[in-house]
Amino acid sequence: MKFGGDMLKNIGETIKNRHEPEEIRRFSDLYWYSLLISAFVVLILVFLYSTWALLRILNDLSSAPDTSGPPPPALNRAELNAVIQEFESRETEFENLKAARAPARTDPSR
Repeated sequence: MKFGGDMLKNIGETIKNRHEPEEIRRFSDLYWYSLLISAFVVLILVFLYSTWALLRILNDLSSAPDTSGPPPPALNRAELNAVIQEFESRETEFENLKAARAPARTDPSR
């Protein structure tokens, strides 16, 4: 199979005369080959990126594990109890406000 042929020599002329009936075949061939080439380039780029990601993961697996001590706890017991008491006080304040809400207002237009 001949790839391109004279099409590659006359790309500018083919694009310029793409509306002419005689050039439609050459323009469609140019379009088809450009789609094939772009799909091939995307396929190669995806393959290279996935290979790079795999090698990065394998490199991380082969590195020495982190032997430093465990991280400090996010909250200590006193801070946790303070947060729980704050939530309880907000709950009681909400219940008090709900029980002592203002009476319903009447519609002044009636």
